Amino acid sequence: MAEVFPLEVYMYNDLQSLPNLSFPLMPKEEFSNDLESLYNIPFHSILLTYPKTSQEDDSPFQEWKKNGVLKKEKPTVYKYTQEYNHPVSGKLFKRIGIMAALKVDDWGPESVLPHEGINSEVVEQGIQFLEKYQVNSSPIHLLYSDPEKSLQNYLKNPTDLVAKFTDTFGTTHQLEKFEENAIKDITSLFKNNPLFLADGHHRYQTMILYNKKYGQNALIPAYISLMENEPPTILPFHRLIKLSEFKEEKLLKILKSFFQLQPVSSENVEAFTSQEDEGEWGLILKSQSFILKPINEKVKHFINNNAYNEAGQKMALIDYLVLKYLENFKKEQPKNWFNLKFSYNFTKLTKKVQSGDADFGLILKGVSMKTLRKTVLNNSILPEKSTFFYPKMLAGLVFYDLIDQN
Repeated sequence: MAEVFPLEVYMYNDLQSLPNLSFPLMPKEEFSNDLESLYNIPFHSILLTYPKTSQEDDSPFQEWKKNGVLKKEKPTVYKYTQEYNHPVSGKLFKRIGIMAALKVDDWGPESVLPHEGINSEVVEQGIQFLEKYQVNSSPIHLLYSDPEKSLQNYLKNPTDLVAKFTDTFGTTHQLEKFEENAIKDITSLFKNNPLFLADGHHRYQTMILYNKKYGQNALIPAYISLMENEPPTILPFHRLIKLSEFKEEKLLKILKSFFQLQPVSSENVEAFTSQEDEGEWGLILKSQSFILKPINEKVKHFINNNAYNEAGQKMALIDYLVLKYLENFKKEQPKNWFNLKFSYNFTKLTKKVQSGDADFGLILKGVSMKTLRKTVLNNSILPEKSTFFYPKMLAGLVFYDLIDQN
């Protein structure tokens, strides 16, 4: 099964600066402050996570190490806790687990199980970044089912506090070190049960291909948290579409070929997203809103068998039907006929449609943790950006040096 090792990383020399120099790996649209302003903060981790193409050829990572901005830590396993209020229910949750180094193997039950598709262009960009900067500042997030409470028992072991602070989204982060005598036992826990990848599909695939390309065995920093502590339903990633030329009546005509359109208020669309039945979707337009109920026989006729089987999770079917069928617009539009963006935040999505920043929004329902687990174990893959695990990992909490490890 998965092989886990003590994590040897660099950290900011001044850990009191973490609230100002680290940031959650959220979609850029979700930041309430101006993301661009972070680039003007000296030594901010965004410079080693989302660097601008206009930067100089030299990696600032090597300079930060040389100048003492970063210090090297001894190999260890960390206890990491995220305490947060759920963005929809407001309920308080505590996510807890370990941060360690994970051996990068091919996907599968012997290493890591994915649940979403991967964009090859994003992976290629990730490889180019690693080639230039030789650093990983963004741990992936995995889930571990622990019915025997083996990991939970070790999480009760004594630890030394490294840092504790609250980020701009209100999540409290607490990082601690386990005592040395517990590390060997903790790293051996994951040889019997699979790890489910929650967040970081592209980062993991990037490391697979990077290692193969250069014949290396670089590890990847990974946060492994308890599946049992997650909310029962994972937040969905809603879709925002902006067409070069948009005609509402044409969109509705297309949708009526495959869906029953039930007019509702936008507030009722939001309420509907929290219901358990996953066989319907929401549509937000500037002037009106609908619940989309699929006409099954027409749905099956439209998509090929392979797509239909892959979209067996009803939450994912909207990508195969609506977005692909909208290619009818393509005949009358320029090559880049629509912009597709994603958001977990229903309120922000609605405001973008009302302001004209988006022509319409497609509202998905969350998938239950039980369904996701079943999906993964059945080797099914949902489309890219089907789930939104909240809160996100922090960039800049640790820096994993690829040169040191090889």
